[in-house]
Amino acid sequence: MKKTLLAAAIPALTFANGVGAVELFNDGKNSLSMGGHLTVELNDNNGDTQLNANSPRINFSFNRDLGNGFALDSRVEWGLSNFVSGGNTFSTRLGYIGVSHDQAGRVSAGKQWSVYYDVTSVTDMPIAYGSDSLFTYANGTDGGDLGLGRANNSIQYRNGVDFGKGGDLNFGLQWQGTNDKYDDRVSASVTYDIAGVRLGYAYSGGDVDYGVDGGIQDASVNAFSVSYGTYSDGLNLAVAYANSENLQNSQNAGGNTIIAEEATGIEALAAYGLENGVNIYVLYQGIEDDTNDLTVQEYTNFGAEYKMTESVVVYGAYKVDHGNDLHDTDNSFAVGMRIFL
Repeated sequence: MKKTLLAAAIPALTFANGVGAVELFNDGKNSLSMGGHLTVELNDNNGDTQLNANSPRINFSFNRDLGNGFALDSRVEWGLSNFVSGGNTFSTRLGYIGVSHDQAGRVSAGKQWSVYYDVTSVTDMPIAYGSDSLFTYANGTDGGDLGLGRANNSIQYRNGVDFGKGGDLNFGLQWQGTNDKYDDRVSASVTYDIAGVRLGYAYSGGDVDYGVDGGIQDASVNAFSVSYGTYSDGLNLAVAYANSENLQNSQNAGGNTIIAEEATGIEALAAYGLENGVNIYVLYQGIEDDTNDLTVQEYTNFGAEYKMTESVVVYGAYKVDHGNDLHDTDNSFAVGMRIFL
């Protein structure tokens, strides 16, 4: 067996639809690069049509060869939340420093993509109407405090084993310290890749004081995924399932907060990327509050993306809303253009 650090396997370090970062400086030991993307999107949500930005961002990465097989990597990334509307724009999306070794693996600290996302990212590929049914971005946040999306104040360890023709096994461990109403949280993931197929499992858990009936509760989640192929390059199929406890928060028609003792989420993606740069897809998403027997959300997205150049993508999508038991919702559409920096 040959150990290897598969840093490129961390999904957050790549873009599904565009190119990588632009290198600004490289002296053979130190390098500096810039990346990100800008997007303008016209979308309709329950009859209200607006021009929005759809998660534009800019990032800078600094890497250094430390010698003896060690390397340093770092990134700071800001969201440009008011890109098309003006006002205060910058908000921190990522900020971390990592040190890796060819054999010993990688340790990183800061605000970074979680190990949980290693597993749930397989369906978070389309530009329009991305993933929100696997608790990655729990309760309308970026998942930072729960360590599920872009984990706040987190320390991670990653490593992997290359079995040659037997595939690649990668794992990640994550810890977050106490933060206000959140107690220490731990997360772990493992993925196995062979012949274009990836299997994944992730866990995250820790006590949370929601300040409502029930007091301090263990908010935890288990996620499973299986995928085949690469998004926008031929056939890509992916299914992910998550089961959570005391994690899903919803508000009923009366404005009261409902915390589900158990909730399940599922996403299924089927996409096909043609040689002419067109990628078509269907994405199903749904969350069920099993404790209260409520459908929190359920819809199917139909979309197409066209890569005009290596750094410019135009897209369109239509979301068919299947209804829920909490709020009145309707079908919607989105069309836009994304430029990768």
